[in-house]
Order: sequence, then C-alpha cells, then structure tokens
Amino acid sequence: MLPADLLTKYGLQEAEAIEVIKFAITRALTVALRMNLAVRIEDRLEITVFPDHGEPVELSPAMIKRKVRRFIIHHVELELQKRQVMREAEELKELRGKNVAGEISRITEDGALYVALEISDVFSHLILAGECPVRYQPLHERGHYRIGDIREFFISSVLPIVVNGRSAHVRIRLSRITKELPALLLTERTSVAGIVCRRRIAGGFSDIVTPVRIPKDAINSVGKELGEHLNVFISQASTR
Repeated sequence: MLPADLLTKYGLQEAEAIEVIKFAITRALTVALRMNLAVRIEDRLEITVFPDHGEPVELSPAMIKRKVRRFIIHHVELELQKRQVMREAEELKELRGKNVAGEISRITEDGALYVALEISDVFSHLILAGECPVRYQPLHERGHYRIGDIREFFISSVLPIVVNGRSAHVRIRLSRITKELPALLLTERTSVAGIVCRRRIAGGFSDIVTPVRIPKDAINSVGKELGEHLNVFISQASTR
C-alpha cells in the first residue's frame, strides 16, 4: 500500500520513520473510517479496528479503497516531511542572529523577497531559501530590488512550518532593518570583536561603537551596502 522507498526517502532512521508512518496511518484511517483503530508495523502492516460494538477486527490493507489509500499516502508523506523539516530546523537554528549574503530569486506582487542564501559548507547538503517580507525592508529600498541582486541580510528566525496542510519546509525569515546588521557586517569585514550598534534608522544612519579604530574602507563598504551613513565612535573604556 505504501511506496517502498518511504523508509529512506526523507533521511530518517528506520525506527523513527516507522513510528511516524504508524502515527500517520492511524490518524488518516481514523478520519476516513470514523472508527478507533491501532496500527502495527513489523514484517508487515497490521491494522486492527475497534468497532463501537463487538470484537476487534483485522483490516487487511488490500481491502482499503484506492481513494482512502491515496489519502493515507498523502498523510504519511506529509508527516515524514514534517519530521525531516523539524530536524533541519534544529540543525539550522544556530544561524539565527547572523548575517548572510543572498541572491534575490523571486519578488512577489506585494514586494516580499525570496532569497537564495549563500551558507557555509557545513550546510551545503541543504537547499536554503530565505524570505524577507516588506515590513523588514528599509523604506528607501522597497520597490527597487531586482532579481539577481545580491544583498546582505540578518537571519531573524528559523522555523519549521506547514503550508495549507499540504507541504512542510524550513522558513528562514530575513531582515534588512534590524539594528544588529551594521555591527555584524563591520565585524565580518574588520575581524574586530565588540562592535555594537547603539541606534539605527534604516536608510538614514547608524550609531556604531567600536573598541578600536577600524578601517575607513570597511565603514564605507557597509554604509554603501545599507545605503546609510555610519557614525562610528570609539568607546571611552578602550581609550583609558
């Protein structure tokens, strides 16, 4: 009844995949048949139905109608996909709070950006895409992005989500307006630790405090990337 590759298709351990499949079959059949039942998978698939009256009845998979089989397979695929996505989100959670360069691959009618992310090799086995809603874009940049543009983004969240009960994926939420972005970009370009942004008006200015003097070309580079002026101050503690 189930495709033979389900135990390996989503990269789950066999024991975990079997538990997910049992759960999905149980839930799908309970909805389809409106009866309580139990599912067991060892050498074969065994389904026991518990009617409201009478003894439990064994339900042969061969007796399940084609339409119900398709319904079951959909639920199994979705549950396996959700488990895979949850695992990927857990692996990627360390990306939160970091900056990343990405290429704009799609722009929706309402102006949201879909971005192909350039992630370090440790994540190269995953196809990653980020989303930057309009509200996380600076006012002066909205409507001026083009497909193929490469920009720097702040990763604000990494979450597993299910879309309309049909598919699951990892949603990486991106921002161009967060206060942390200028400091992260300066740290990346200078290798100086302890740089912070005290205040930012995206597209206007950022007030940056750094423990040591940093190269002017790094300041200009980040200012150009963000389209704003960087006011850089050396912290008083470092000058004592």
